[in-house]
Amino acid sequence: MKKWAIALLVLSLFAFSSTAAFAQGSNSGRSTSAKLKSQQASCNVTVIMLNQVLQKTKSEQTKALLKNLIAQFKAQCVSGANPNDQSIKKVTDDKNALAIQFLGGDSAINVTLPIILPSKGKNGSSVKWTSSNPQILSNDGLTIHRPSQSDVAVDLTASLKFNNATASRTFRVVVKGVYPQLSDSERVAKDKAALAIGFGGSDNAGSVTQPFKSLPSKGANGSAIKWTSSAPNIISNDGRSVNRPGNGSGDAYVVFTAIIQSGSSTDIKIFPVTVKQQMPDPQRVAADKAALAIDFGGSDSTGRVTRPVDGLPSRGVNGSKITWTSSTPGVLSSDGKTIHRPAYGSGDAFVVMTAIINSGSATDVKVFVLTVKPEFNNQEKAAADKADLAISYKGSDNASSVTQPLGLPSKGYYGSTIVWYSSNSAVISNNGATLHRPAHGKGDAAVTLTAVISNNGYGDVRTFNVTVKQQ
Repeated sequence: MKKWAIALLVLSLFAFSSTAAFAQGSNSGRSTSAKLKSQQASCNVTVIMLNQVLQKTKSEQTKALLKNLIAQFKAQCVSGANPNDQSIKKVTDDKNALAIQFLGGDSAINVTLPIILPSKGKNGSSVKWTSSNPQILSNDGLTIHRPSQSDVAVDLTASLKFNNATASRTFRVVVKGVYPQLSDSERVAKDKAALAIGFGGSDNAGSVTQPFKSLPSKGANGSAIKWTSSAPNIISNDGRSVNRPGNGSGDAYVVFTAIIQSGSSTDIKIFPVTVKQQMPDPQRVAADKAALAIDFGGSDSTGRVTRPVDGLPSRGVNGSKITWTSSTPGVLSSDGKTIHRPAYGSGDAFVVMTAIINSGSATDVKVFVLTVKPEFNNQEKAAADKADLAISYKGSDNASSVTQPLGLPSKGYYGSTIVWYSSNSAVISNNGATLHRPAHGKGDAAVTLTAVISNNGYGDVRTFNVTVKQQ
């Protein structure tokens, strides 16, 4: 067979193969599996045709050429007509498996050290990295220049390639600023100024009748605090046990001393408190009756009960025993823990909760008439969740003095979804879990937190203003 005939044959076979491949490529609605099967079938037909020509060919040179062509087409049949599909899968798998390695105790939101960026994927893809701010964090992650007195977010983009297939993935990290540190004496002074005892109930320094609510063991700026009581037999050193003097013995005066320490710096703060003597039975009962109140859940009150009560005291602040009964336990149980509200659209239910207050031979009662509201519709649920919404602060923090991350609820008691937005996410993140206090000398930061409350198509908004204290 002449060379021109062989060339014509090869061209016609390639044209046949290409036409079949084109027909498959144009049918974009078919699955990848179906395309591959059809492409392999056309490839096999080409191999059969070449073998038929080979059997009729006598020239050794032509046979060698045909055998080489057959081997090439067989390889193509095995690997599939579109080998790039496998490359795409490999580069995609490498993109999904890609991870940054942090050093020390660092994480994505707390980068203080260089980071390790892989240059190869597990399937062999090449990986090239680009930093959105190479002056702070280099493209290879090995050089870091921490900013002064502020944190900086940096996007690291990985560009992956396997054969002709490509993919990319971006990671955001926060490079921590270098903040001026308080000296030990400055820290102790600040923590001393902010230190306070958390009293229980309506107690105060001049009238202690029950254990303390809290005695902080750590200051807002990190000082360690140790407490001692001048009379631990009356109030224990941890404030959790209170033994009031007997009736007629007079009040007891106790001095609590807080030792505040940071490094080599130490100071003390004195808190004198008065522990009230016990009362005669009739006076005790009368005082406990006067002070007695129901601890309602959320924004509930006597005229609006929509959930179980948070607390029905079993003992008065002066020591009386208290027993509760419900006039309608099928609506609100005697312990206040179980509630069955009327159906939506029906009327209110009225429940009389009676407290029997007893001490020795003295007994009295106090009556609370409660209005249990019917079940809410979606709009009322959203409004109720808005009314109940509150931020959870840690330690001794409050709205005007935030030093630790916040607790921002994502779900309301009545089922509403709550999404938060921070006016300054560089200081407080949208979910409140990340806090970056301003550097010492920069002043406090005012942040507005906006809660969007939604319940099945009904929504409302509530804002909270907080102050984040400088370091």
